[in-house]
Amino acid sequence: MTPRGTILITGLNGYLAGRVAEAVLKAGYRVRGTVRRLTTGLRVQEALIELGYNRDLVEVIQVSDITQPSAFDEAALGCTAIIHTATPTDVSGMTDAAEVVRSAVSSTVAVLHSAEKAGPQLQSVVYMSSSAAIFNTPPEAKVHTERDWNTTSEALVDRLGSEAGALVSYAASKTAAEKAFWKFRDERKPGFALAAVQASWFIGPPMVPWETRDQIPYCLSLVWKVVAGEDIPDPLPVYDATIDVRDVARVLVWAALHPKEADGERYLCSAASGGAQAIADILSKHMPGLQVKRGNPGIGYKPDYSDPEGVTAFGCSKVVKATGQGWIPYETSVLDTAGVLQQYLHSAVSETR
Repeated sequence: MTPRGTILITGLNGYLAGRVAEAVLKAGYRVRGTVRRLTTGLRVQEALIELGYNRDLVEVIQVSDITQPSAFDEAALGCTAIIHTATPTDVSGMTDAAEVVRSAVSSTVAVLHSAEKAGPQLQSVVYMSSSAAIFNTPPEAKVHTERDWNTTSEALVDRLGSEAGALVSYAASKTAAEKAFWKFRDERKPGFALAAVQASWFIGPPMVPWETRDQIPYCLSLVWKVVAGEDIPDPLPVYDATIDVRDVARVLVWAALHPKEADGERYLCSAASGGAQAIADILSKHMPGLQVKRGNPGIGYKPDYSDPEGVTAFGCSKVVKATGQGWIPYETSVLDTAGVLQQYLHSAVSETR
């Protein structure tokens, strides 16, 4: 079957991007992905080939510095759509919070300027933002929607610098980058659609397994702690809301392929609120072979995993209505994630000896 077009995915080797690539191929399009190191992209290519896709349907391009103004010119040329998931800086090891923000903005603007040179066939650019661009720091106990914006994190980084902390710096970077994204649309009025997706904590199995447990992303640290048999941690200080990475990938691809409906829109994605105790209860019931601590079964979450009262919550009816599809059940996401993470338990034991 002849591909319907080519979709560029920036940061192809990322946890989310691998699932985006899979969704793009399922939709009948060819994948072109950018990575900073070619070897990481080739691992994704090989994983997709193992799923039965032809090698010529997955192209990998090295872009060493994604903050440069013309970084994506070659990669964007001839594409039908662009999905920007790449993050230029790992905030967990940051030394300069202001640079984290600047890099996020620069890479997003670079994608947009390259999109202008991609050709008349380009229909859409979709930016992977975050729910951190939706709620303030400190967060408010209310139901947030796409109409809300984070109005505090950038100011905190300006005032405190790196002392603001990694999570605040991340929130500031995502907020600033998304604002730059919409400013570009307002000022340049491009001939292609622009849409942004905001998501809560990712959960779900990766498309490409990690080589070592050290590569497990921070967003899965809660599930990992429970799988590894650690004490059940307290509820997260912000929220315990999650969304399956496969659902986020589906929404990103939907937005890319529906430019008329998605142009100018934000789509907030969050499916369930469980937390460590809910994860422990699910795994104790369905994966009894794991050495999971019991904690306080049934405490701290609702039986249907909806948002408890008095927390930072998210209303996501807009995207469910637009796409006509709901979310992967929370228990399925937890079990699928744990099924992958348990493969790393032996290395966890070895490293503690």
